[in-house]
Amino acid sequence: MSHGKKIAMLPFRVSLPCRWACLILWVAILAVPAGAEKNLLPRLPELVIEKGYSDAFEVLECTATSEVVGETAHSTLKVVLKNVSGKPVASSLKIRALYLLGAHGATLKVNGKPQRYDRQNPRLSFSLAPEENLTVDVEAKQNILYNLDALKKESEANSRSSGEKSGPKFALDDFRKFFGRENFGRRLLVGPLVSKWGIFPVTFRLVRLEIRVPREFEGILPEGSPWQRTDRSNTQVFRFEGIEGFSGAVFLPKQDAPAFRQMQDAARPATGASGLIQVPGQ
Repeated sequence: MSHGKKIAMLPFRVSLPCRWACLILWVAILAVPAGAEKNLLPRLPELVIEKGYSDAFEVLECTATSEVVGETAHSTLKVVLKNVSGKPVASSLKIRALYLLGAHGATLKVNGKPQRYDRQNPRLSFSLAPEENLTVDVEAKQNILYNLDALKKESEANSRSSGEKSGPKFALDDFRKFFGRENFGRRLLVGPLVSKWGIFPVTFRLVRLEIRVPREFEGILPEGSPWQRTDRSNTQVFRFEGIEGFSGAVFLPKQDAPAFRQMQDAARPATGASGLIQVPGQ
């Protein structure tokens, strides 16, 4: 005698080994996003569109600011998203605000009205009629310390997967970690800001950014991008206005910049068909 809800039967027979293979594959798919997000570089808040085609949306306005003080960043993001598909769209946004300081490290407004930010499930369902807009404001206080040993291991794994062979070697980083001395550094990345699944780009009409960092920091910026830097007492101000060349900018202490550039160069063979460089942690 069975209890509870009945499970719908498939219209075809599946062998037991095939069932186990499907189950393992499904578990692996569910586990990927959590593991991948755990190793992401500290970054400005981002909006990830989870349903619908990326070309159904256009970003009319994207404004973001961030100020780095010590090991923290106080960031804001405002996005005006428009439905340009010509038909009604029902979707959801994942609000990616990493490494928040405390349970109330982020606040959210939707169309000007405060909404509860659920740190465990930071999602927002919405529906838009044709030509209708959605305005999302996010404010976040974040820790920008990052485990550089994890980033180095990810870079080495990428190198091995791209065909490089290396023999066994003494893992000094593992030895350091054994004695509780992990290697941390300050990092702040500007990611895609708005995307479908964090992969597919969305059309931007205008992006305005202002990043304020200490004088001992350096900005590693995409080649040919319209970023501009000015000095203000003990602070450097990096500004961006345009639609391309903002994603991939990284701000970090000057003494760490040469090693980060080496890691970028090592990752260049992993450039995909889109022309984007697969830098570890991004």
